Amino acid sequence: MSLFYQHAATILDKLNRRQGTIKGLVIGDPKVKDKKKMYALICETLKYKSVLNELIDATNICTIEKKMLSSRSLAQVLIHDMLFTRRGIPLPADKPIKKCVHQHQARLKAELAKIKIKRGVQKNEDLVSQKAKDAVLIPRYVRVNTHKSTVDKIIKSFKKEGYNFIEDTPEDLKELGKKTFCQDPHLSDLLVFAPKTDLHNHPLYVSGDIILQDKASCFPAHVCYPPKDAHAIDACAAPGNKTSHLSALMQNTGKIWAFDLDSRRLELLKRMTGKAGCKNISPVHGSFLEVDPNDPQYAKVEYFLLDPSCSGSGIVSRLDHLVDNDDEENESTTDNTKDERLKNLSDFQISIIQHAFKFPNAKRVVYSTCSIHPQENEQVVNAVLKDNSDFTLAPRSSVLPTWKRRGLASEFNGNDQDADAVVRTDPSHDLTNGFFVACFVRSSSSSKGKKKNNKKRKQPVNKIEEDEEEEKEVSTTITTTIITEESVVNEEKQTPVEEETLVLEPTTTQTQQPKTKPASNNNNNNSNNRNNSNKRRKKNKVRSSVTQRN
Repeated sequence: MSLFYQHAATILDKLNRRQGTIKGLVIGDPKVKDKKKMYALICETLKYKSVLNELIDATNICTIEKKMLSSRSLAQVLIHDMLFTRRGIPLPADKPIKKCVHQHQARLKAELAKIKIKRGVQKNEDLVSQKAKDAVLIPRYVRVNTHKSTVDKIIKSFKKEGYNFIEDTPEDLKELGKKTFCQDPHLSDLLVFAPKTDLHNHPLYVSGDIILQDKASCFPAHVCYPPKDAHAIDACAAPGNKTSHLSALMQNTGKIWAFDLDSRRLELLKRMTGKAGCKNISPVHGSFLEVDPNDPQYAKVEYFLLDPSCSGSGIVSRLDHLVDNDDEENESTTDNTKDERLKNLSDFQISIIQHAFKFPNAKRVVYSTCSIHPQENEQVVNAVLKDNSDFTLAPRSSVLPTWKRRGLASEFNGNDQDADAVVRTDPSHDLTNGFFVACFVRSSSSSKGKKKNNKKRKQPVNKIEEDEEEEKEVSTTITTTIITEESVVNEEKQTPVEEETLVLEPTTTQTQQPKTKPASNNNNNNSNNRNNSNKRRKKNKVRSSVTQRN
């Protein structure tokens, strides 16, 4: 058992060094035998991390017992079990590691009492931060994988197991009790269960019929919503949650290029999308920023899903976000570091969007983060719109129109229309992770310009070559401060390893179109889109021939 605590301490150390997520380090590690117990210990230790650090500093236990307590993380897990669990440290009394901690028990309890008085609380659980409490309140969201099943079939299956399905979705999802569930009021392919419902070993999850995914992370695919036979790009795809969602919405037709820099994460994407039954995904190991927008193989790509690295500040459904709490004391240093990091992240996010805009047939570009910071959200949107007149924000009518919480008008200089066009979620009020979604569409004036340019395509080849050289020069000026997966905490990169995405079944999608399918993708525009695509393909053939000669 002492090895169990040593292993837990190692996992905490890796979390502190940003070398993975809790679920990735626990469930993805074959050396962890009792994964459920290890996961619980790590999560509970993180919930009380600030208190545990106060106790360690007040008693100086790590210095006094430096031979036995090789790291602060080891002291944290041991003190947690001694003070915050009924069973205490489940080791024989004569075990040296237990003896060294127990001889400080009286002092540790006294310091804990002082902390409670200082914070004005009586119970240990009241010492937990509000952010950690929010994580406990987030319901368990289950996306139905329509590659393999239907919403009705999954509902019937759970009902047979004794779950109570509530036909009328309650106004307050907190009211969901044990073994009760309902259909989400905004996304018809999503089911909602009580917060502590554990479905990781459920046969429907193991088979890939259901995917465990937070509600907010289902938004981007629904906003993008490529039609059947479309070509799309998921620029920062791993671990594959949103990618599999796109695949299902496209009914396994068309093609999705899924890019990721990290080969290990790309392998995870392959496993997850394979488990989900996706057949229209082409994984690509590499940076989306290095892709040539004029490459003929991407000539028909019109839809883009951009979920780049972000601060992950909106994530509350997991406790990885508590790793950084130690810095709260040094406020000025923390603020400076935070501002610098947000600046680097926003520069990278802007470059990703700008690069997507360069694809000649791009018409719908969805940008999302699991951040609550305006620097990564509204301010990024403002920056790219300022530099790109060919694109504008899609209207609210095609971006989850029934979702009430929209963007911050103050960040759009009081422009209510722009603020209304983007989506925000608030963990405390919306019972989902903090999230932001914006959808850019090619403006009508830009489309007209493209048509005119198509008519002028019979100009000399050397003129076309000059135009392409100008594009290359422009592209080199874009800031490409690429922040890799190892250097930042990423959101849907924040998505737990097991939590995948699901999709609406084709029939469900059609019957509940207002909830899911953007108005801009309706059938009335299909003929016009096909005409425009044909004209653009002619344009791309000219470009392709020039490129080959070069």
